[in-house]
Amino acid sequence: MPFMPRGIRARAVLVAVSATLVVGIALGAASFVLVSRITLSTVHEIVSAHLEDVTAQLQEPGGGPANNVVLEAVEASSPVFVRVLNADGSTLAETPGTPPGLDLCTGDSSRVQEVTTISSPALGNLTLCAAASKARVREAERDVLLVLLIIIPLAVVGVAIAVWLAVGRALRSVDSLRKQAESMTSTSDGALAVDPTGDEIESLGETLNDLLLRLHAQSRSMRQFIADAGHELRNPIATLRVSLEFDQKPGEETSLALAELDRLEALVQDLLVLARTEAHESPSFASVDLSRLVEEAVRTARQQYVNVDFTVSCDAVSVLGDERTLRGAIDNLLRNAARHCSRAVTISVTETPGHILISVDDDGAGLESADTSRVFERFVRLDESRHRDEGGSGLGLAIVAATAQAHGGRAWALEGPGGRFRFELPRR
Repeated sequence: MPFMPRGIRARAVLVAVSATLVVGIALGAASFVLVSRITLSTVHEIVSAHLEDVTAQLQEPGGGPANNVVLEAVEASSPVFVRVLNADGSTLAETPGTPPGLDLCTGDSSRVQEVTTISSPALGNLTLCAAASKARVREAERDVLLVLLIIIPLAVVGVAIAVWLAVGRALRSVDSLRKQAESMTSTSDGALAVDPTGDEIESLGETLNDLLLRLHAQSRSMRQFIADAGHELRNPIATLRVSLEFDQKPGEETSLALAELDRLEALVQDLLVLARTEAHESPSFASVDLSRLVEEAVRTARQQYVNVDFTVSCDAVSVLGDERTLRGAIDNLLRNAARHCSRAVTISVTETPGHILISVDDDGAGLESADTSRVFERFVRLDESRHRDEGGSGLGLAIVAATAQAHGGRAWALEGPGGRFRFELPRR
């Protein structure tokens, strides 16, 4: 639902408060109606009892207004006014203190009224009109409303606080599991520390630990396979290289087989580097002089690409990381720019708040918007690069992205003209 908050804790509080409010309003309305009806019924009973008492006294032999029968029926807390009318409609007697002009015999929404006709042995046919104010009913309704206006907000606040604390206590265990899982890498062999709460959170933690055990076992098997495959592939490649170089006569151009063997060796090496980087298989991070690393990489690139003009602009900055993998990422960025440029490649290292940014730009055709993220995928080679670039394995930029992620940074490309690649590392 679009209006629901995103957090579980806030959603639980909102639902609990809404339910409490709905139930409170419903119970309050029912209480208000019930109290109003009970109070109104009580006033009716008082009026009826008063009228019956006066009627009984008037119907006694020798009874009449002269013996103060009506006067005895006055209550100070809820006065019931009684008027006795003769058969001709004239007032025979009425309760002392009756407000002047008060009509007790016709309907009035502000009073409870009853009218009855009796036959008195002494006075003949009489009409008795009795009325009492609904002030007691209104007072009871005001009291109920006041109580509800106090109780319902207090109940809502109490439920909100209780649910907030209860859900927060339950979510602390979930947050602890999340933080532990977030700090783990594919090479971590430890298990999550699960609090013995005895509830579903403990069951979730145990299930996650079982899953982690299986993932760790698969990760170890994969790393072992990569190491074994790398070791086993190097031997036949080296043997083939020696055999081909031995068969090649002095002065002959490098054979196609040797050229393809170079590509195969580079591909195997890049696959091993990518697998190790994505598995975070790195030594402990240390302080690395990034400006020195970039300058060394540029010197190497100048020797390899003699027809490319490299321009370097570096701030003196250091980062916490693995020098070997960072150097490999920078080399891949430079090789990618050198292979796709027209003539010039510019690399700069700048420091931004909280981050260090390596920018590699070239004067080539650049990338279209749709290719800026796809170019970092494995074995992705754009149409233009298939015609111009015969030396790449399609893994260089994937290694760059994996290295940035392993160091807590990111790598991205910008839309052309010209190739524009960015490699950002946190300043830690």
